[in-house]
Amino acid sequence: MAIDKSNTPVWMKVVIVFIAATFVISIGFSGLSSCSTGTTTGGSTTNPASTSTTQTIAAIGLQYTPIIQAAETSLTAEPKNYDLLLAQATNYYDWAQQVQTALGTSNTGQAEPIWKAAASLYARALAVKNGDKTVMGDYAVALHYSGDTAAAIVEGEKVRALDPKFAPNLFNLGVFYATSGDKVKAKAAFEAYLAVEPTGTLAQSAKDSIASLGQ
Repeated sequence: MAIDKSNTPVWMKVVIVFIAATFVISIGFSGLSSCSTGTTTGGSTTNPASTSTTQTIAAIGLQYTPIIQAAETSLTAEPKNYDLLLAQATNYYDWAQQVQTALGTSNTGQAEPIWKAAASLYARALAVKNGDKTVMGDYAVALHYSGDTAAAIVEGEKVRALDPKFAPNLFNLGVFYATSGDKVKAKAAFEAYLAVEPTGTLAQSAKDSIASLGQ
């Protein structure tokens, strides 16, 4: 893997060959918007994944494993190369996003270690060069899906400070705050999104979330 072996937790070193299959009960949440691509990752609940879903996830893993391994040598040689770190973080993000989408309404914990790998690489990239709102926004998404919503909120607010009208981040902040239980800030973030993109691709989802928060 394209990681600094000396500073990487053991789970990071094996994630490309073993996806944790522990069934985890967690709070369901709305889909999030990728700040770099604009695509949406589906939320999750607690239904078990079907056999076909498991096979699909395995196939996705086989697709991404060689891609990630191919970048390993370069990043090992240049562990602080921003472009290489970002590319590898994106590889993990895309992999996790596809697994998350395949799981649909299931939540077996299979995507979480991949999101954690993405978050770790985004953090390393941002330690080299900070200030790109799309990278920071995707880092926040990875943190959230890794289970660290508090850190996702912190990162999302940093993005808002850089660009108060960056729509994907405003929507995501709504999801983050809703997940944390802060309905007031969640509603405000969704409303801020709608003020920027009243007819955007996530406008109806934002409206539905606001209605749900009001109940």
